[in-house]
Parts: sequence; structure tokens; C-alpha cells
Amino acid sequence: MRLGHSAAWDLQWDKAIGFYRKALVESPDNPSALTSLGLALFETEQFKEALAVYHKAAKVNPSDPIPIEKCAEIFERLGQIDDAVNQRQAVAQIYLQRKDAQKAIENWTHIARLKPEFLPARSRLALTYERTGRLRQAVHEYLAVASILQRGGKVDRATEAIQRAIRLSPGDPEATKAMRTLQKGKQLPSPAQPRGATAPLRMAKVREYLKPEKEMIDKDEGEMADPEVAAQRQALTILAGLLFDEPKEEGEEEKRTPRMAALTRGRLGGKQPAVGQPQMYRYLGQAIDLQTRGHDQQAAKEYERAISSGLEHPAAHYNLGLLLKNVEEYDSARKHLMAALGHPELDLGANLALGRLAHNQNDLSEAARYLLQALKLADSLSVDKSQFSQLNQFYDAIQASMAGGDKEQLANIVDNTLRFLSGPDWLQRLREARRELESQRPGPDVVPIVDLIREGEGTDRVLKAMGQIEELIAKELYTAAMEETMLALDYAPTYLELHMRMAEILLKSEKVEAGLVKLSTIAEAHQVRGEIPQAANTFSRILEVAPINIPARNRLIELLAQQERNTEALDQYLELAEIYRQMAEIDTARKALANALLLAQHASVGREYSIKILRHMGDIDLSRLDWRRALRVYEQIRTINPGDEEARSHVIDLNLRLGQEDPAAQELDSYLGHLVETDRSHEALHLLEELAREHPGKQTLHARLAEAYRAAGRTADSIAQYDALGEIQLDAGQTQEAIHTIRTIIGLGPPDIEGYRELLRNLEGEG
Repeated sequence: MRLGHSAAWDLQWDKAIGFYRKALVESPDNPSALTSLGLALFETEQFKEALAVYHKAAKVNPSDPIPIEKCAEIFERLGQIDDAVNQRQAVAQIYLQRKDAQKAIENWTHIARLKPEFLPARSRLALTYERTGRLRQAVHEYLAVASILQRGGKVDRATEAIQRAIRLSPGDPEATKAMRTLQKGKQLPSPAQPRGATAPLRMAKVREYLKPEKEMIDKDEGEMADPEVAAQRQALTILAGLLFDEPKEEGEEEKRTPRMAALTRGRLGGKQPAVGQPQMYRYLGQAIDLQTRGHDQQAAKEYERAISSGLEHPAAHYNLGLLLKNVEEYDSARKHLMAALGHPELDLGANLALGRLAHNQNDLSEAARYLLQALKLADSLSVDKSQFSQLNQFYDAIQASMAGGDKEQLANIVDNTLRFLSGPDWLQRLREARRELESQRPGPDVVPIVDLIREGEGTDRVLKAMGQIEELIAKELYTAAMEETMLALDYAPTYLELHMRMAEILLKSEKVEAGLVKLSTIAEAHQVRGEIPQAANTFSRILEVAPINIPARNRLIELLAQQERNTEALDQYLELAEIYRQMAEIDTARKALANALLLAQHASVGREYSIKILRHMGDIDLSRLDWRRALRVYEQIRTINPGDEEARSHVIDLNLRLGQEDPAAQELDSYLGHLVETDRSHEALHLLEELAREHPGKQTLHARLAEAYRAAGRTADSIAQYDALGEIQLDAGQTQEAIHTIRTIIGLGPPDIEGYRELLRNLEGEG
């Protein structure tokens, strides 16, 4: 599926079709694979085959509106308008059941565009507009209804429709004119097509929108108009990729399936669950479509709806933030841009955008803070990774020493940084500046580019103090080190590295509680500043000292996921679940694992993590004798990895415990076949013996164990098992089954064959 999605994004539809077909071989009724294949076939204009695929998808998941909506679109392309209308009506009804009036309206509107005189759609539009308070549109539709009714000879009902329009909007000139026309016995104008709605989003259109920016790329992919625009393009690419992932129905966490890899470029979360909300994807598709066509204000509204529906994704917040900034809604823009800070592909652009926004509001200190962060991120592109730590330290010290700077100094740094990072040549300027610095000050120490933009002695004093503090700590002179730190804070009170030294001194002085409080304050400060990696590192330090600090671990998980450090976030989830288990908070432990599973399924971390998490969940369920829940967990593991023998064994065992012999038999036969095919027949026999001991009296097990003994030439053991099976069948009143079993025993030649024959005659006589 991931390969298919990747090929589809590159518009390599033939390759995508091949990958999706392979996915369907593995899982023929997988809804996501079906709809993805349908889309690929649709894009290559293989409409009839796409129609068949979408029909199957609709049968597999009748409550999902997408396949039906796509069928309508295909019928329309094929010129089968009546069929398209029928499909649109059906899908509108599904949206009504989902309480998504807007999507129902869109489908009725589409019907009305195809067949302007189709009364059911126009009347539903009129009524829905009226109920949702959209009176202007309601009046327009009631007049269309009146025109249709008049043409059908139903003048009285046409009059009622116009009267209703007038009641909604007294004095409306269009409605008043229609009433006069009708009273004079003249023909009303033909019903006009409804207003609003947009055409379906096509991936080729999005790619075409992105193409002009890509053509600006020189030899380096990052060299675009400026970092803010480059990040906007990247955000749009991420969001467009999300549309390839089919939304699922709401359900238990165990039933959720992995989503497209593009989703892992951000995260889903927030107050509302992101999974199972198809309207979120509809709003997102409309937002991208409107944005690519230059309708920024309308696009912003659709992004807001998508976010309200559960799309807690940094790329969505970033795009919305820029759109709001451009229309000078600065407070809302700031909130959304802040939500994009820390994302690897958006962080530079978000800081630059926030700096520009603060500059527009004449907040120089705020502008300087964000712009310095943007410059630091840009500067990191020009140095080796081994120099990142030193470079970060320089910029943090510079920012701290500027806290008490005058307006002239702040204005200087803001104006110079804005000029440096703006325009199509920003990356070239960055490289030239780095070469200039290295030629002027050769040596192993890195020099920040900001030195070319701003000069001041505060930074040197801070860095000198830091060196002295480190020496004192190394000599275990903690009191003197703390005094030196306090002195340094006088001229750099906001430099968090100094506060970090204070925290470390407190910890080394065995003032652990005070040290942890200090670390927590530092982490909060980093997060408020949008310095997400530093905040995460600080929470990690807290956990080194206090591993059972649950609030800190939860915050760390959130920050790691925001940075796409997904494997680290999952490891923290597992640690959290283990802590809860040790505290005997089993329900909370399982909830933590469920959240971890959701993240694992959204992230491209490989199926191993999902299986690992599910195993922990299964262990909890087994320990609590919650067999039904455990069964669902192990079935999911088995689905992810059919070769997982432990999971298959659990599925068999749990079905038997629950008295579900038919599913147990199906799973057992499949597993036995797997063992035989891999030349492990002895293991198959051992498995049957174990199961028969653990679950005595199960016909499924005795029958298969008897047959296995028979195949192995162990006739006596086979007869014993058939004998036990026959007794179970007789006790259950299954006479015909018992007759068949006794005949099998007789065929094996038991020592007391006459006794079995007598029993057989008696049973047959009773029959």
C-alpha cells in the first residue's frame, strides 16, 4: 500500500495499480486497497473497471460515502446522468445519517447542476438551507422549486413555495417578482443552477500548482523563493498526500489500520479523535483545491473546518496560519503557526513567518526572538552536524543577551535578519556568509552567521561565564558554581543554558526536588518559545532523574511525536505502560498502549512496533481473563503477520475457551497446514496433544488428534481419540455423527471390534 501511495503521488498510476492489486491479493476485501485502486483506475480513465472496484468497496463498507461518490463521478464521465443522480442521492443520505449537512448539500447541489429540474434535490436543498440559516440560498432554491412545480401543472404548490421564500426574506425582489409572474399566469424562469460547491480535487492539479516552485529549484532542493514559501509548498505536498489515505469508520482501537506514510510527516491527535472522521478529509480536499486556485479566504475556512473535525496536523496549521497572516488576522495566525513549530520540514518557515508577523505588529522583541531562531535553523544548514551543539549554544547566548537590548538594537537585528532570509537568493547568501566567516576566522570553532548581522559584548560575557561554571562543576565546587551562575544571570536572565546549569548544580548537590522543579520550568520555557527539540531533551533529563514522573513522560511523548521521532515516542509509551502496570493501574496501562498503537499505525515505523504493542495489550487482557478482547488483539497480530505462530496459537486457544469451536477449527486447520508445509509435522501433533489436554471434551480437537495419530501410524492412540469423540457425540445427542465415528473406529480394527459393531447396530436401529 505504501508503495502504491508513493507511485500515485508521483502520478505513476500504472505502477500504483500494480501495487494496489498486489495488496488486494493479500486482502481482497480491504476497503483502503479497493478505494486506492479505484482512484488509480479512475485517474487513468479506466472507468468501467474503476466502477466495478468502487462497487465492491461500497458493498464491503456500505456506510462509507467515498466509493458511492466516486461511482457517481464515473457515471457522470460516462454520460450516464440518471445513474450519477441516483448515486448522489444515496451518498447524500449517508452524509445526513452522519450529521454532515454540508456534504449532503454538496451532493444535492451537484445533482441540481446535472439536472436543474430535478425536484427532490432542489426541495431538499431549500429545506436544508432554511434549517441551517442560509436564507439567501434557501430563497433561491424555493424559487427553483416553484418553477419546477409550475411546469408540472402544480400551480398551488408553486405558490406555496414562493410564499415560503417571501416569509424567509420579506421584500426580496426576486421572490416578489416571481409571485407577480405566477399570479399573472406567466411562465416562471427556468430553474437556475445552484450556487457554490467546487469540482473534485485532482492530484494532477495539485502537482501542477507545485510545479512552478519546483522549477525555481537550482542544484539544491531547498533553494526556493524563501523559507516561508518553501515550507508552505512542503505543507501543501504533505496535506495533498493525506487525501490518498481512506478514512475509516470509528471503532475500537484494535480495529484501526495503518494509514498512508505521508501522514507520518505530522501527527494526528488533539481534543477530538482524528480517525473515523471522513468529513475531515472532505474539508481538507476543498481547502487544497481552493488554495491551488487562489481563493485564500475560502481555503482558510475549509482548513479551519478540517482542524475542528480532528486534523491536528502541523502542516494544516502552518498553511492556515499563513493564509490568516496574509489577511492580517494576526492573533489567529500566530496560534496556528505556533502549532507548526518543531516540525522538521516546517520549523524554519514557521519561525520566519512568526517573526514577520511580530514585525508587522511592531513587537520588536518577539520578532527578534523568532527571527533569531529562524536564522539559527538556516545557519545549521551551512555547518557540519558535529557543530550543531556549539552553534545552538552561541545563538541561545546571543538571544539571552539581547533580552534587555534597546529598541535600536532590536530593530537592527530584525531588519537585517529579514533581509538576509528573504528573496530567492537566501540560500546562496547563507553559503557565501559561511565561506566569509570561515576565511576570516579559521579554526575548529564554529562562528554563527548572526555575527555578521549584529555585534555586542553580552554574548562574550555569557560564554566566558559558562566556561567558568563548567570548571567549578567539574571540581565539585557547587556553591561557587551556583554563585557564578547567579552573577551571569544578571546580564543574561533569559539564557536557558544558565538555568540548566543551575538545575544540574542542584541535582549534583542532592537537592533533587528543587532540581526537578527547575528542569520542568526550563522545559516549559523551551516549549513556549517553540524550541521543541530542546524541550524534549529537558523532559528526557527529568526522566533520567525521576523515571516515574508520569506528567513529564506524557509531555515528552507529545513532543517526540511532534518532531516525528516516532520510534522514540513509542518506546516512551511502552515505558509508560510498564510503569502503570507496576502501579497496578491496568486500565491506564492498556489505554497508554492503545495510544501507542494508534501512533504506530500512523507512523512509518514498521509492523514490528505494532506487533510489540499488541503483544503487551494481549498480555494484559489474558491476565485479566478478558478473553474476547484478547482474541481481537491476537487476531490483529495474526492479520499483520500471518506467520506469527504464537498469535495463531492464542487465537485457537481463546476461541476454544469461548466455546467458539468453528472459528477455532478453521484457525487450527490453517495453522496445522502451515506446520505440515514447513516440514514440522511433529510440531503439529504436539500442538494437538497440548490443546486436547488443555481443552478436554472439544470435538474439534479429538477429531483432528485422532486423524493425526492415524496418519502417524499410531492406531491405538487414534482409536482412543475416536472413542472419546464418539462418547462426546453420544452425550450431546449427535447420533449420526457418533455412527460415523464408530464406523471409522471399526475400520481401524480395534481389539474389541465386536463390541463396536454391536453398538453400531443399536445406534442404527434407533435411527
